[in-house]
Amino acid sequence: MEGVANTVEDRLVDGLSFQLKPGASYITERKSVTYHPQGSNIYSTNGTKLIKLLLTGDQWLDPSTFRIMFELQNNENPANGNGHMQLRPLGGPHTFFRRMRILCGGQVVEDIDNYNRVHQMFTILNAKDANINERAEAFGQQFDNHYGLAFDRTTVSGIAPGEAQTVLFKPCSGLFNQPKMLPIRYMPITIELELVHDNTEPIVSATTVGQDNFDVSNAATGNTSLLWQIQNVQVKCDVVTLDNQLDNSYAEHLLSGKALPINYQTYVSQKQSILSGNNGSQKVRLNVTRALTRLKNVFITLDKPAAGQNYAPKFKEWNSFYSPMEDYTGAQRNSWAAAGEIADFQVQIGSKLFPEYPIRSHAEAYYQLRKTLGKHDQHNSFDITQHEYRCRKFIMGIDMEKVLEAGYTGINTRAGDLMNIRFDHKSTVSATYATSMHIVLTSDQILEIRDSGVQVFD
Repeated sequence: MEGVANTVEDRLVDGLSFQLKPGASYITERKSVTYHPQGSNIYSTNGTKLIKLLLTGDQWLDPSTFRIMFELQNNENPANGNGHMQLRPLGGPHTFFRRMRILCGGQVVEDIDNYNRVHQMFTILNAKDANINERAEAFGQQFDNHYGLAFDRTTVSGIAPGEAQTVLFKPCSGLFNQPKMLPIRYMPITIELELVHDNTEPIVSATTVGQDNFDVSNAATGNTSLLWQIQNVQVKCDVVTLDNQLDNSYAEHLLSGKALPINYQTYVSQKQSILSGNNGSQKVRLNVTRALTRLKNVFITLDKPAAGQNYAPKFKEWNSFYSPMEDYTGAQRNSWAAAGEIADFQVQIGSKLFPEYPIRSHAEAYYQLRKTLGKHDQHNSFDITQHEYRCRKFIMGIDMEKVLEAGYTGINTRAGDLMNIRFDHKSTVSATYATSMHIVLTSDQILEIRDSGVQVFD
């Protein structure tokens, strides 16, 4: 031991190192800027639904500072005696958008369908402290854990009739969550946000809010606003200016035929309906046709509409991560085993199986999810309790990388082999069968900036 230890190179501990931090004298200026949408600046489900923002200039954009800001207006008219008709958002600002596209130099860099659900899924998978900070920039909700839900509690007073609230959010985007600054001079960025088509999807459509022991059975009509619009949309971010020498060196680099590569992770989302089960079981077999060069992860979530239930005003497609363990009738909500369990879950690509042996319990599904996110050896890695995971925050994850959390070691699915998802669920309660499956694929991509334009490799 001593002999081996003597070969280890010593370094000064931080407390004895008096070296100053390296500088960045090549950055001559930093400033906060605001971008406004093209065309209309008032959006609603029965009006203009598509928000388009163009980011351009001579500076370099710092993606860590990027936020989308807007006002949510309650269009109830208090003059009509509707002073009690408050507008109550169910989640963060992302819940108002069903699709997001990002283009650079005219090339599609990201295209995320079912955007509000994808964003919500990764919000659930955040650490609790991260979500607290995110809510502070949004509507400020505290969330009730009743039945594993994720909706507003008594701390949410709502937006009064005729009033508006300003909120910010950082989009669930690989391009804006990677560390490299973006030279918008060479890659002008267009962001497209499409509103949800149903005005009740992002808000409480009927409820009574007011007691600490909040129970979804206290649903009632007539006290919540269904009329809203989004207005005064802006992008807030910081940009930096480089000194002429460094700025010119990048220009010369591009003119010489070389590229500036940016690697990032993006998301592909699709939804598929599934058939009801028979004889105490539900067997799902789904093919995923989208091919990717470097598939990193597969996330699977289930949905079952809450129509006819007393908590339906708060269960929407974007926030319902349904579990087969949940007894939907409510009769056995504290007896998960009686409601159902995973019988078989596995992903197959060609002859390869992930994992090698099928997942057959919620406990193993939880472990595989943590491993997929690289959090299997960490404590308190999710904002999910055990009860929530077995109810309305059920997420399955499979890692497809050869090396966990290493870049570009994912599976190439462009060879022609279809991805097949097998999910079997056993239950003695027919009401527990899910009606749709949502699939989210994460993949490594490369954006190359050249003098001739932008090229994307997926």
